[in-house]
Amino acid sequence: MKKTQAEYYDGVSSNSTPVALELHDDGSLCISGKGVSKLCLLNDVSFSPRLGNIPRVITLPDNATCHVHDNDLIDAFLKMHKKGDASSIIHLLESRIVFVLAAVLFTLFFSWGMFAYGVPYFSRQIAFNLPIEVDRSLGQGTLEAMDKIVFTDSVMAVERRHRLASRFDEMKSSVEGAQDYKLLFRHGNEIGANAFALPSGIIVVTDELVELSEHDDEVIAVIAHEIGHLAYRHSVRMVLQNSAVAVLVSTVTGDPFSTSSIVVALPTLLANANYSREFEREADNYAYQYLTTNEMPLDSFAIILEKITESETERGIENYLSSHPVTSERIGRFK
Repeated sequence: MKKTQAEYYDGVSSNSTPVALELHDDGSLCISGKGVSKLCLLNDVSFSPRLGNIPRVITLPDNATCHVHDNDLIDAFLKMHKKGDASSIIHLLESRIVFVLAAVLFTLFFSWGMFAYGVPYFSRQIAFNLPIEVDRSLGQGTLEAMDKIVFTDSVMAVERRHRLASRFDEMKSSVEGAQDYKLLFRHGNEIGANAFALPSGIIVVTDELVELSEHDDEVIAVIAHEIGHLAYRHSVRMVLQNSAVAVLVSTVTGDPFSTSSIVVALPTLLANANYSREFEREADNYAYQYLTTNEMPLDSFAIILEKITESETERGIENYLSSHPVTSERIGRFK
């Protein structure tokens, strides 16, 4: 018989009672203390797994519990009666530095693999199997909100606007699935020379970008890039990837809600910035293919990129975590 001290909880209140725990060779357990006297058989109780030096919890048939600090005694008792379980293996693994280092390395490589390949791959597969209405729903209300806080009405010359709109209609007729796309012009104000595609199929081009262009082909090249974002369903893929990365980081860190959430947010931000750069490369590929197929000068895109870069430099815009690939790299490809 082995004897140790324990804390008894009746399962009704949060008050504990100091008790003596006797472990008998026949497999029975005797618990005794002030107002407590219980005799249980081994098969009628359950033991919590061993985790370091955390007290073991013995759950009794009536849902009362007994908390024991002497883990070695419990392990010896269970081993004697062949009741050891996976908890002993877990304790062995966590108490050996070699196994701990192996687990850390596995976690790092697994996380890297998921960030670099798993999340983008599965997000792409899911996105292209979702109905297009999902993309449309993501863009609802976006333009209305931006019209209130960012844009003002376009002041572009009517002739230039009609000419670009006509070119856009020609583009739609040659692009599969683009029949519902719309081209809108806005005065960009603070965002300057820019263009972007909403998931709803609306492509917005700012007056400032058109003013920078010397030829319509430069604007058309930018629009082809934005159509690429729509064709590759980047909006819904980004939503899927954002969610997956957040879940993965929180799972690995095990602490998504406390003050360490800042630590969780940083790798999420960096990972998603990388995904955005990949999306920009895909959209560039789309524009490259469009310009080549329609025998338009490739340098149209390079020229407008250079002008946008110069415009941003003049306005003092700096972006140290830009989601776009290096501009010089993109320009070089189209020259």
